[in-house]
Amino acid sequence: MAILANSKGDDNRSNDLNRVERIRKGDEKAFEALFFEYHEQLSRFANSITRSREFARDAVQDVFLKIWRNRKELDIQVSVKVYLYQAVRNQSLNLLSKQKNQQRLRESFLSEVKSIRNQEQFESGLNSEHLELIKRVWEVVSQMPERRRLVFELHRKHGFSYKEIARILEITRKTVENHMSQALQYLRDNIEINKLK
Repeated sequence: MAILANSKGDDNRSNDLNRVERIRKGDEKAFEALFFEYHEQLSRFANSITRSREFARDAVQDVFLKIWRNRKELDIQVSVKVYLYQAVRNQSLNLLSKQKNQQRLRESFLSEVKSIRNQEQFESGLNSEHLELIKRVWEVVSQMPERRRLVFELHRKHGFSYKEIARILEITRKTVENHMSQALQYLRDNIEINKLK
């Protein structure tokens, strides 16, 4: 019985390797077959991690998209099933981490908006006014000089530290601080001049 099980396992491994090789060579049918074979079970697995059908769907689609885009470098040392489950687990955790980071950035951004307008005006506006203000702020940001805008976006939208931004843009941390200071002053000046109703 064990021999039969091993034989079946070897057959599956051989089929997996064959399919991976076909995908590596750009065989769309092999890729589609892989997708449809595992999509449902991977989605359930991702949902058990994310507790969100939307995140689960995104995680699985992201994994398959990466596989297809990087098919020429595809190198699976374990079984295809194990590889897919590991990839979906990692992508699910990445999405959850991004969500937490975005929530933190939203809270930080709203806090910054409070400093741009006086407290009374901020508190008198609810939902739609907040959205309008945030939209206005990003409109103003889009008018900034390119480097200043990029520094601001990397910090506020993407959550990078000043040190990380300096590395990405290959500038000094002091230059990053200067750009952020100028960006905030530019926002304050423009939001005051163009007050929202």
